[in-house]
Amino acid sequence: MTAGRRSGLLTAFSALILFAVAGCAELTPEGPAGPLPPPPPPPPPRAAAPQGIIINAPFKADDFAWSVRPGTARIQGLTAHDASCAGNAVALTPATPYSSERIHALYGSNDYAVLPMQAVRAKTIVNDNPAMRGYVRAARCDGTGAFVFDKLPAGPYFIIAEVNDASGPKVIMRRVTAVAGRTLQAPLNGPAPPPPPAAARRHTPQG
Repeated sequence: MTAGRRSGLLTAFSALILFAVAGCAELTPEGPAGPLPPPPPPPPPRAAAPQGIIINAPFKADDFAWSVRPGTARIQGLTAHDASCAGNAVALTPATPYSSERIHALYGSNDYAVLPMQAVRAKTIVNDNPAMRGYVRAARCDGTGAFVFDKLPAGPYFIIAEVNDASGPKVIMRRVTAVAGRTLQAPLNGPAPPPPPAAARRHTPQG
């Protein structure tokens, strides 16, 4: 092969190589000199854990069963003139392990509390059981801020009332114990009175 023919073949081979790599990143001893490929997309974010209050005591219908039996107890309540529940609903919840933990989580007490309505509504119970609503009684405050729960089975309850005062709506929570055949006076402006002595309870007519 003559020198001229070899030179022509080398030129054609060089041109073929240049054509093959046209548009590719320039190669260097350290690697491609062109732009790096984009990184892989990040994994999708994990769902955030629910935020709120967890009730550890299990809801048991048997714990509430006593509260739906016929009874002869009566609770009569009254709110203060400057913090009246007039026209508002009042709730009466049986005290059980589940409802007691729930009340404490919402009000910070199991005896007596007065909190702004907004502060209570801002709290969320993640695992709240709607079945408890079937055991909650409701009454309406009259124009004087008085209310009555009648024909109750004896036992412990939480009274929850919304009142209005100069600083805005508030919620009053109070724990009381109803006694068969008696009327319990439960004013919502102070701590709950102690239950009557055992001797008085033994001699109370059952009706």
